[in-house]
Amino acid sequence: MTTRSLLRKRFSKLMANSKGFSSVIGTTFMVLVMMFLGTSVFLWTLSQNTLYNEAVKEKNQLEVDRLNEKVTASGVNYTIVGDVVSVEVVLENKGPISVEVVSLWVIDATINRHNSSSPLNINLKPGNTTYLQGSKAINVTIVGSASSHQFSSWFVTARGNVVSLEREGGVIESQITQGIGSVSMNFASFIYFNVTKVGPSFILENYPDGGEGFTVPSGKDIAFQVCLTNLDPQKKEIKLFSRSLLWMLFPTGTSDVPHSAWWYIVNVDDDAVIADDFTQIVLPYGAPKSFFFASSQDVDDGGFNPSNSKRRGPAAVNLMLIGQIGTSAFGQNIPFVSVYVT
Repeated sequence: MTTRSLLRKRFSKLMANSKGFSSVIGTTFMVLVMMFLGTSVFLWTLSQNTLYNEAVKEKNQLEVDRLNEKVTASGVNYTIVGDVVSVEVVLENKGPISVEVVSLWVIDATINRHNSSSPLNINLKPGNTTYLQGSKAINVTIVGSASSHQFSSWFVTARGNVVSLEREGGVIESQITQGIGSVSMNFASFIYFNVTKVGPSFILENYPDGGEGFTVPSGKDIAFQVCLTNLDPQKKEIKLFSRSLLWMLFPTGTSDVPHSAWWYIVNVDDDAVIADDFTQIVLPYGAPKSFFFASSQDVDDGGFNPSNSKRRGPAAVNLMLIGQIGTSAFGQNIPFVSVYVT
């Protein structure tokens, strides 16, 4: 009997035996079901593992981005009007990624109260600087706040970082300066120059070193150099007009008539030449700048004319500044030094 005939015979018997055929079909179906279930479980496990790895990767990336945020806050100033604390600050992004600042928190440590600003939408690209000053200052309401209180504050970024705001020495100095005005003087930079005429021009001798301004000669034409700093709390620039002057007052001595001398503000170029006309001088916030006082008359009224004290002895010196601060008129008298005229 051939193999083919044998297989045909066995198949005929199997078909004739319905019970045996059902077992084969059932076994085959069960195997298929097990394979399907096994494949489904494997694919589900694989998908869950992929989701987990993606979540871990995303979390790690967020943590890296959070650690790469490098935002600094400088030039902090607090102004209080009623219950509103106005915070001025300069924000700079020194990191490699963009940063979104979402809120500002302020605490009044004196009365132990705090509050946050309205939601902020400040986006800083790498290297960007944002000046939150003047009309752009951030307002936070704290009931019971006063200008004499102590404040601290911090920004919160979208990634959860905190940027602390630290009050700088210049701001505290500015508040002290408000007792007499918005301008302060550097006493160590008070110097004088002899004024001589070279050709058609008047120049400052020994420029830029000069001599110490607390002892000056009498009877000689001289000029004074004063270093001033604008410490206005609102950070407005100050312009000085030609009417600004340095005024020296001598004691009355044996008479009852006080004696004085004065030097109006002038422009001096890099070659130490005194200009015969005057251009308004701008004093920006926080940047020390030197000013020269040398004329016996307002330059705008008749050009430059040299000045000297004509007297000897001790004298009190006042600095009388006239100009403009922001868009408003400005005037300040600084009784700042005493000098001795030899």
